Amino acid sequence: MFKEKYVSKYIQEVYKVCACVCVYVDGECVDSCIEGFFADEESGDCEVCHRTCRTCGGPRFDDCDSCEHGITLKDGECLEGTQLCVDDCPDGYFANEQQQECVRCHVECATCDGPGIDDCDACNNPKAVRFNGACLPQCPNNTYYDKTANECNEPSSCLSCGPNRRLDATGHCVWFNQCVVGSYKDQNGQCQRCHASCDRCSGPSNDHCLSCNKPDNICVAECPVGYYAEHVDEPTCERCHFSCLSCSGRHSLQCVTCKTGFFRQGASCVEFCSDRSVQNA
Repeated sequence: MFKEKYVSKYIQEVYKVCACVCVYVDGECVDSCIEGFFADEESGDCEVCHRTCRTCGGPRFDDCDSCEHGITLKDGECLEGTQLCVDDCPDGYFANEQQQECVRCHVECATCDGPGIDDCDACNNPKAVRFNGACLPQCPNNTYYDKTANECNEPSSCLSCGPNRRLDATGHCVWFNQCVVGSYKDQNGQCQRCHASCDRCSGPSNDHCLSCNKPDNICVAECPVGYYAEHVDEPTCERCHFSCLSCSGRHSLQCVTCKTGFFRQGASCVEFCSDRSVQNA
């Protein structure tokens, strides 16, 4: 209502652009229109901005240069927070389930499934590569580049190893003199099993533990549904992304099958398909 009064008042006074450089206000040539208006080059008048814009370069909702209080600017558009309901968050944002709102990704991420620097699904820098969700200038040592996914992977199924290395039970190449988790090197240089209460150890008894087994840890042949095998330090079962029924990693782009209520779209599981996609559970 406040802006409409301004429109009536100032249009009646006929704002005109002089020499296509400045604007007439009360017969005086000034540099620009007042806040909430923009200089229309065709009509030579000051025209009102869209209602969500504080300042603008045109009449549309996506011509905003700045927004009214409490509204966020994105790609020239002022998003009105909880007043604007969307089926999916725009690029650069992820869906926060608890707050039920779109939250901005880390600055390194073009798309993401969380706020952290290692939650990127795609990178802002087109030359960057992803490793464990983080955007890096190049792949770390002992990883290989997957061109299709534009990410770096650790070799988990080596067929053979380089000089002075051997293949361990998980398919990784380790140094010949390196003992696996749950064992220690004795005085003869042989790997021996730790005490049952130890996760890592320096000797055979329970007072040689360097770290302990958690009481609820159990060994399984494979991870249950909703979890995946993580091999960063030692094999553990970690929970999949909330949209995945089964997965190969923790990110939304690593779903193998989708939860009930979610649908496959590309490499992701989504609640609502895009206009060109067909829902197929």
